[in-house]
Amino acid sequence: AGLVLGNYCYADGSDHVRVSMAADALATHLLTRRPDTALSFLATPTDVFVVPAEEVDAAEEAYTRGRVGRAARTSVRAVTGGRLLQRNYPPGADPGVCDALVPQQGPNYALAKRLQRWRATDARAHGTVVSLNVAPATRTRSVVKNKALAAAYAGAHRFGVEVFEPATSNSLMAVLLVHDLRTGQPPADEPWQDEARGAAHGGLWTAAYHPRSALGLAAVLGLGSLLP
Repeated sequence: AGLVLGNYCYADGSDHVRVSMAADALATHLLTRRPDTALSFLATPTDVFVVPAEEVDAAEEAYTRGRVGRAARTSVRAVTGGRLLQRNYPPGADPGVCDALVPQQGPNYALAKRLQRWRATDARAHGTVVSLNVAPATRTRSVVKNKALAAAYAGAHRFGVEVFEPATSNSLMAVLLVHDLRTGQPPADEPWQDEARGAAHGGLWTAAYHPRSALGLAAVLGLGSLLP
C-alpha cells in the first residue's frame, strides 16, 4: 500500500460518533483519489462478534472445569434469577456469538466502533487492503476513569479474562498491523471470519460466562484492589 490511514480516534459521548464519521469520510475520499490506500482499525473487544467453534469449545471446557463450582454457580443463579454466571454460548454452537457489549460504555461508543467495522467490511469487499484486528481489553485512560469499569477490569482475571497494559497492547497491535500490510491476505468467505482471524480478545471469547453476566461480580472482586 502506498498510504495507510489508521482510524484510531476517540472522544467522549456523541463526539466519538462525529469523529469516527469524519475519519470515515476522509477514508472514502482517499480511496477515491488514492486507490492504493490501505485502511487500519482496532476493533473493541466489548462488542458483538461471531466466533469460531474452537473458541466455543474452549469456553464450554472452562464452564465445565471452572473455578466456580457447580453448586456455588447454581446458588448464585438462583438468587439472581439467572442473571449472573450465564453460559457464554449454547453448547455446540458453530459458530458462536460473543455478546460482550458493555452498557457503561454507552451507545455512542458502540456505534462509533461499529461504523469502523462496517467500513472495513465494505472496503475489503472492494479490494482495499484492510487491517482490522480485535484489540484486547486495555487499561486506557478512557476506561479507568470510569470507576465501575476500572473495578471490573481489576477483577476480570478471576473469570479468565486478561486486561492488558496500554504499552503491551500498542506493541501487539502494531505487530499485527505490519503483518496485515505485508501479507495482504484475501478476504475470507464471510466477514466475521476476517474479524476472528488473529483476534486478541484476551479471553473474552473463551471465558466460561457471558461477559455481562460476570461483569458485576468482577467489579465487586476487583474493587478491593482499587482502594487506597
